Amino acid sequence: MKTLATPALITLLLTLVACPSSEPTAWTTTSSGPTRVDSDLAFLDEVPMDVDASTESLESPSPMTLFEKEAVPHHDPKFHDHLEEAIMFQEEGRAGEAIDALRLALFDAPGSATVWMNLGLAYDGVGRGTRAEDCARQALIHEPRMADAHRFLARRMLDSGEPEAARPHAQKLVGLARGDSEAEHLLGRTYVALSMWSEAIAQNRRAVAADPSNVYAYNNLGFAALQVGRTELALQYLEAALELDGVEPYMLNNLGIAYERTGRDTDALSVYARAVDLDPGYVKARANRDRVRAVVDAAVADEVSRILAEQARKRRGVESTPHAAAGSLRE
Repeated sequence: MKTLATPALITLLLTLVACPSSEPTAWTTTSSGPTRVDSDLAFLDEVPMDVDASTESLESPSPMTLFEKEAVPHHDPKFHDHLEEAIMFQEEGRAGEAIDALRLALFDAPGSATVWMNLGLAYDGVGRGTRAEDCARQALIHEPRMADAHRFLARRMLDSGEPEAARPHAQKLVGLARGDSEAEHLLGRTYVALSMWSEAIAQNRRAVAADPSNVYAYNNLGFAALQVGRTELALQYLEAALELDGVEPYMLNNLGIAYERTGRDTDALSVYARAVDLDPGYVKARANRDRVRAVVDAAVADEVSRILAEQARKRRGVESTPHAAAGSLRE
């Protein structure tokens, strides 16, 4: 049986012939090029890694220890004494060479508190205070009872305005160096800086006993006594300081305050004026001098007025006596 093509069937056949199949052809693989899968992986490998993920996956390098920063490896003969050489350089004022020698000595003896402390002192001598403190602390790690390290750190902390940090070193130093005048003074100075007035008075008494020529200990004791109203005690030590060498303007100012509190304005004016003579830029002393001068001048003016009035009264009395006698004679 013969089938005739309908118009609809003819149209469908013409459409299939005109439009090729949309199915993709297979990717041809060769040994010289990547497959589609390999190509996709290669593309992904080129994408930058997430920064945070990358950072978290890497371990941070450990910071260098102070020994690693300072010690200089070398292969000198063992009998070469770098520490002795460094001390010689320090005595000759050759700071840079002393530091170099000490760093070599540190490689030979990393646990030597003496080497660490000398290196700290050498750094302090060239103005590297922070590194000097680090070296002193390292010395204490190896020798906790090293008086020189405690002394150095107590002084450094006080000079840096850190009395609380200075306190343990100053206290330890006093225990290690019995009768040491500087140790007693450093602890007394620490108590003053911490406003521990009772402790400051007691400790500065010990400092004065250890070194009767320490003018600073006298002043510190007097200053502490003024803070708690013990004016007579302050006067005792502040006046004694005047007999010693090295009197500073601020010590005279403290004495002036003590004189004022005991009503000795003229004496106060005298020491305030002396303080200004020593340091014309000392604002507190200049203000105190001018203030007390006004008080003294007023008191002097009142006294002069009183004296003149008394003299006038006496003259009037003398002048009236002859007239009275003359009158009696006429009678």
